[in-house]
Amino acid sequence: MSRSMNSFAISGSVIIASILAVTATSIAAPVVETYQNVVTKFCLDSNDFRQVYTHRCNGGSYQKWQVIRSGDTRILKNVETRSCLDSNAARQVSTPGCNGGSYQKWKAIRSGNAIVFQNVVTKLCLDSNAARQVYTHPCGSEYQKWR
Repeated sequence: MSRSMNSFAISGSVIIASILAVTATSIAAPVVETYQNVVTKFCLDSNDFRQVYTHRCNGGSYQKWQVIRSGDTRILKNVETRSCLDSNAARQVSTPGCNGGSYQKWKAIRSGNAIVFQNVVTKLCLDSNAARQVYTHPCGSEYQKWR
C-alpha cells in the first residue's frame, strides 16, 4: 500500500474511533427510582394485573421505576412489569403496555425536596391516600408529593 493510502486509512480509523468514543460516553444509563409518598410513607407500586397502588416500601422491583426523560416530561416504566404509568380523564391510574401516548407523560414539578407528577393531558396530579389507593386529582395536596 502506498504511503498516502496508509495515512488515509489510519486517519479514517482515528475519526471512526473518535465518533464511537463520543457516542458511547453520551449515552446515559437508565435512571431507576423508587417513589415514596411524603405523607403516607408508602411507595408507588404496581403488579402484573396493571394495577397501581402504594405499599410498604420493600425495595422490590415492582416499586422501581425507570425514568425516561423527553424534554420536560417523564415516562415512568415499571422495572418488573415493563409497563408505563398511565392515567385517564376518569382519574384512574394503571400500568398498561407502554405506547408513547400523552396519558403516559408526566411533568415532574419540584416542590421543596419532593416531586409532584402532573399528567400532561389531564393536568391532574398523581395522588395517593392512607388506604393505599393511587389516582389523579387537582394539584395542590400534600399527598401528591413524592421522594
